[in-house]
Amino acid sequence: MQYAIFDMDGLLIDSEPVWREVQCALMRDLYGVDLGEAEWRYFQGRSSRSFCQGMAHRYADRGVDAGALLDRLLDRMQVAITDAPLMPGARELVDWLHEQDVPIVIASSSPLGFIEAVVEHHALPIRVLVSGTEVPRSKPHPAVFERAAKRIAADPSRCRVWEDSVNGVIAARAAGMVVTAVPDTNHPTPQQFSIADQIHLNLYDSLAELQAKSARTE
Repeated sequence: MQYAIFDMDGLLIDSEPVWREVQCALMRDLYGVDLGEAEWRYFQGRSSRSFCQGMAHRYADRGVDAGALLDRLLDRMQVAITDAPLMPGARELVDWLHEQDVPIVIASSSPLGFIEAVVEHHALPIRVLVSGTEVPRSKPHPAVFERAAKRIAADPSRCRVWEDSVNGVIAARAAGMVVTAVPDTNHPTPQQFSIADQIHLNLYDSLAELQAKSARTE
């Protein structure tokens, strides 16, 4: 591995409960729709725009307007996103990679403003940020990871991606990158992550693995 690429939501920060709460509350309060677990999981890892377009398509009979829903969603999440704490091991892993001079990128489906707010709030040593809003298609399409590799002039095969969602793992594999999955321990279908190159319980596992490899090469 020469380059490290991280998803953000649910991987570096524990924001999936925040996203879920806001998305479900908006659909319930604005349109009287109660989203089920499977339906919400389907959109996990995708962009906010993709979620809103999906809701508009599925619930056209409820008058869901993708643009209006997106505006409300982004307004609420702009405030709520920094309430999400770092995931276990995130600080330690990112700091260690930074100390090893490994280029680090965040490639997230979230809007760039959200990514910047999180990086600033938690003082993460990451300067290259790529948003899913910069590309025409959301995860599981590989576009956001392809953009990340291009931005740091990296061969995709030398990039290692950390992802917590199935859509993200599919996208990273499609981009030709090595993928470490760190799924939610309560994910209803963990077998879907078998397409990843590795599955870790948390980012502490990733740190221990990298430190052990580093020690063997010294």
